[in-house]
Amino acid sequence: MNNGSAKLNYLLVMPRLIQKAGDGYSFPLGIAYISSSMKEAGYNVKTLNLNHVQGDVAEIITQQITTHGIDVVATGGLSFQYNTIKSIVAAAKQVNGNIVTIVGGGLITGDPEPAMEALEYVDYGVIGEGEATIAELCSTVESCGSPDGVAGIIYKREEQYITTDRRKERDNIDTIPWPDYEGFGLSEYLRSAPPGISGMNKQNVIFMLASRSCPFNCTFCFHTIGQKYRQRSLDAFFKELDYLVGKYKIDFICLADELFAKDAERMSEFCGRIKQYNVHWWAQFRVGSTITPQLLTMLKESGCEVMSFGLESASNHILKSMRKHTTVEEIEATLQMVYDAQIAIEGAFIFGDIEETYQTATTTLEWWREHLEYKINLNLITVYPGSYLYKYAWAQNIIEDRVKFLKDGCPQINVTKMANADWAALVRDILEAPMNMVKTLTVVTLHGTDYSTGRVDMSGCCPVCDHETCWPSIKLFATNTLSCAKCGQKYNISLPPQLRANIESNMTKLVEVYDKVAIWGINYHTADLFKNSAVLQGEHIYPIDISATKRNMDLYGKKIYSPDVIDTMDVKIVIIAIPAYLTQISSQVKTNHKNVLDIVDICLLVDPDFGVRATAGA
Repeated sequence: MNNGSAKLNYLLVMPRLIQKAGDGYSFPLGIAYISSSMKEAGYNVKTLNLNHVQGDVAEIITQQITTHGIDVVATGGLSFQYNTIKSIVAAAKQVNGNIVTIVGGGLITGDPEPAMEALEYVDYGVIGEGEATIAELCSTVESCGSPDGVAGIIYKREEQYITTDRRKERDNIDTIPWPDYEGFGLSEYLRSAPPGISGMNKQNVIFMLASRSCPFNCTFCFHTIGQKYRQRSLDAFFKELDYLVGKYKIDFICLADELFAKDAERMSEFCGRIKQYNVHWWAQFRVGSTITPQLLTMLKESGCEVMSFGLESASNHILKSMRKHTTVEEIEATLQMVYDAQIAIEGAFIFGDIEETYQTATTTLEWWREHLEYKINLNLITVYPGSYLYKYAWAQNIIEDRVKFLKDGCPQINVTKMANADWAALVRDILEAPMNMVKTLTVVTLHGTDYSTGRVDMSGCCPVCDHETCWPSIKLFATNTLSCAKCGQKYNISLPPQLRANIESNMTKLVEVYDKVAIWGINYHTADLFKNSAVLQGEHIYPIDISATKRNMDLYGKKIYSPDVIDTMDVKIVIIAIPAYLTQISSQVKTNHKNVLDIVDICLLVDPDFGVRATAGA
């Protein structure tokens, strides 16, 4: 272990998750924990949060390395961040091939060897919980010792990958230093509004952990920081919260635990202690007997604003296959209690389990349609490295090449026993369900549009109760539904005709400039755009998706292509239709399709002047 006299300079890099500096994102705690542990061990650590710096990643990394004389560059994240993480380590090696590169997180832990091969420029991968491992690895690097004795890593020796012994997970997680909030610019972060979690369209949101891992082992899950569920003592948690509240303005806490708590006693004590802080909070819960009206009263009074549940299916057969250890009856009872307690519900059904059939999926869709008041999202299962489904898909040769699968962005695949054509037809039903089963609020009033971020302020009158609701800063192409503030009725968000006309006008001008235009990412919003659009149905428009399942569908007669069409048809511009994955898809396009000249967020196309600027730039 280093004794505080560090000889090397380290750069810890938080990968970019946003489109431009100032956008909101969910603060990744993992690398912040690594930073604090390294600093506590005495290493000379510089930190860089790419979400707070505008510009080319390679140029930023180069500047940091040369300015600070960096010897070691470390970063990490999840599998879907592969391209952005690779760009960081590639940039480091291009500055100086002798720079040591280290990557950790779920990307490495899920399936270490394919990840190392795909990343190419990584010297050491950290597997599992990384705080103790990184400190020991850095000590070994500084002393030029053998890495064989460092548990929990993977590295390459003479064209062979060496994986050392598994590192035991830390039992007492109270001993782990608090995340290095300051090192990654928490003050600046708090001025943004994190997307993607109900009730969090606000600033001053802090992410914290009260536990690690999860006591359950669902087939679609992978616990990146260990299989053993460990909880911090509440004394330790609230000591950290005291520090954060004392130093920053905190209005909302997101408990980023996979499972907030498994017993009512801990939840009750937590409620009693957090109540005095007068903050609102969000956490992930589990349906079942732990949730009672008495507990819900305490949660409500303590400031719990959103309860998130992993629902997954309304078929008991599928829940059993997923190893959820929950039932539809428990889902129904829990959600009804939470709804009656007037606490916001967040949850999703995910389709595509091994045992999924047209009938089981239809059962779930019918249940969803009968309970629209709960605002449950509909998604497809993504097979992430490390999960049981991933291992099953590899064993069954559904995933033929694990390295390519990672490079392709872990595309949605068919692991059901259904024929691909039948599965594709079911996916179409799921994709169109919000359009076919949810009422559409067709008359809305726009009060303002931020063309640079694709956010709009709008209002509309509920046809059920006549209440006028205002919805501020709605992210276009990211928000599936809107809810009446009075009666809770759920509505599709129909893209206002003015903005739809702007998009079609801009697409027409882009075709004039570039001849061919690719639109990457097929979801509910994309389907809605293509429906009844003569412009998007034109021969010069190429809809793209990495999922072979979606490519077995069509968009109202329009073929969906693989990304290969970009090169075969020499497409020079790509419109990214799913803003939440803009950074990841952009990196994939830049890496794999070198002839593309422009990559554009579809949100920018609502600007009536966008096409004019594009024409002028040509």
